[in-house]
Amino acid sequence: MAKWTFLTALASSALSLHASVAQTPCANTDPFEIYETTPCGNNPTPAPATTTLTFCAYNRQALSEYNGDIFTDVVRTNKNEQFVYSPSAMTLVSESNGQCLDAYLDGNGAYQLHTYQCMEGNGNQKWVYNTNARRIEHGTHQGLCVVGGSAGTKARVEPCSQSLLQYFSDCKGSSSVSVHLQTCYTDSWLSEYDTGLYADKLRNNANENFAYDPVAQTLQVGSNGQCLDAFSTGDGKFGLHTYACDAKNSNQKWILQDKLVKHATFNNLCLDADPTDNSHKAQVWDCTAYNKNQCWNILRV
Repeated sequence: MAKWTFLTALASSALSLHASVAQTPCANTDPFEIYETTPCGNNPTPAPATTTLTFCAYNRQALSEYNGDIFTDVVRTNKNEQFVYSPSAMTLVSESNGQCLDAYLDGNGAYQLHTYQCMEGNGNQKWVYNTNARRIEHGTHQGLCVVGGSAGTKARVEPCSQSLLQYFSDCKGSSSVSVHLQTCYTDSWLSEYDTGLYADKLRNNANENFAYDPVAQTLQVGSNGQCLDAFSTGDGKFGLHTYACDAKNSNQKWILQDKLVKHATFNNLCLDADPTDNSHKAQVWDCTAYNKNQCWNILRV
């Protein structure tokens, strides 16, 4: 009889001990639940979620770290092109050197871009990857964005805008980017109508929307789904229209280079809009330096 009394008391004591471990049990849980590690509510905070990204500019040049600087260069599929993004910490850490992307104000009052030893309280290292605008925006220096360039050039930061140079998507995703083409000096916009191309006032319609694919080198208009096409007229000159898209059609190959829209097949041929033409028709013409008719603001839609 004494033996059973002892065992009953021992079980009761153990049950009481188990109940006392959980100082503040979670709501709607058994108050006699056994917590083998720490009481509910005191568990360690999980590590913030991160994503490894490779950033490609509109021309499919990748952001790449080299010796603490950031460049845009051809895709090489190496660690220099990989950045670990933490939305909660607002950091972009280079996989190649383990440092954080950093924009700082230099002695001349200009912002410079590089990587630097990661420091939790360093406001220069706070970034937001805006997936809607496809921009890498600074989280501390408001209105500052990463800007790319041609292969082998240093990336930089400048005020955020609709500039195509601020477009960055995941290199693993689609290469196509929607653009508007605005003349630099007359505020006219390239527009398709009945397969013809015009430089006219902005109407905010599908006729002005062009999808540029830097891999296929095509400019496809949203209004009729056809591609910008320059064709020989047989007299040493060229005509311009839209035509059914064909990946094998060399007439439809284009390069967006700074503020020029250059043909990729026909040498030294540029998109051109003569403001003195009363019909407002766009054309292609020999590329010439400082030609205002061939200057285009290439803006993301």
